[in-house]
Amino acid sequence: MLRGTPESPEARIWLHPADPHLPALAPVAFDHAAESLLARLGLTAQEAPAFVAYRPGRRGVLRVRTDAGTVWLKVVRPSRIERTVEAHAALAAAGVPGPAVLGWSAEGLIVLETASGTPATDVEWRAGALLDEVDRLRARIRGASLPRPVRGVAVRQDWYERLASGLPGAVGLSDRIRAVMPAPDAEVVAVHGDLHFGQLFLAEDGTISAVIDADTAGTGLPAEDAAAFIAHAIASALLTSQPNDARVWALADAAQTRWDEEPGVRALTATHLVGHAIGASDAGDPVRAQTLLGVARTVLDGGLPRRGASSRIPKNALMNSLDCS
Repeated sequence: MLRGTPESPEARIWLHPADPHLPALAPVAFDHAAESLLARLGLTAQEAPAFVAYRPGRRGVLRVRTDAGTVWLKVVRPSRIERTVEAHAALAAAGVPGPAVLGWSAEGLIVLETASGTPATDVEWRAGALLDEVDRLRARIRGASLPRPVRGVAVRQDWYERLASGLPGAVGLSDRIRAVMPAPDAEVVAVHGDLHFGQLFLAEDGTISAVIDADTAGTGLPAEDAAAFIAHAIASALLTSQPNDARVWALADAAQTRWDEEPGVRALTATHLVGHAIGASDAGDPVRAQTLLGVARTVLDGGLPRRGASSRIPKNALMNSLDCS
């Protein structure tokens, strides 16, 4: 089922994978069709496609093991396929490391090789060293020629405000965010559009060997990527089991400290956190939703509850320290 916008609500039901907005999804979801597709690229499928992610009406991602290694089939709306391919090409030309495009179809399908390195979520890293790498990555991304604007979090402010209006703790938050949001005519640069540590792959020496999901890239406020990174780290820390939650909180704290002075970063981070709160509420976790809204207020005040860069910030202590009323 897909919900429309507040201005044009709709509800449609279909039999997965026959998604009417993703016409390429059903064909590649079945063995023989995927085998034929990969054969045209000179690849031999060694297993049936496996769904990795699916967002109804938005995109689907499937994984297939072939004779040349694992490849990824990403299905997007046909109207977005050209910008997706353009973004991959522009980032590659700017020296941004990422998986190569093996082929694509106007129906909304792009075939990607596996990203080089190991997911950052699966390796040990120090917060400061990782953020140094992220700063270098952001500088490379800014050098990319990306003519199309991102659908950044700034333009989703109205949408989030309406969805969050029924959540306790959201009252007055939108007004505070708007008060510090950059002006509509603020300078824009090339950004990833959804940058967080879950998108990063690292080489053995700790350098970033790849960043994935380039289809979100475009021009946007310079603080878009910093805000997305901070908010995702906070949201992840609330979901991460001990003892790993300590290092994720350390990453969130270090990122917020490093990028706090960037114009608009507080407003955009808070907006992201409102989005995460809506997701938590929809998932039936009102406590986490309230915590995220409380952290959004704290970010707007200029920080996070801190106990030192390397010390643990327990979830219960965080929740007790915030006014989530």
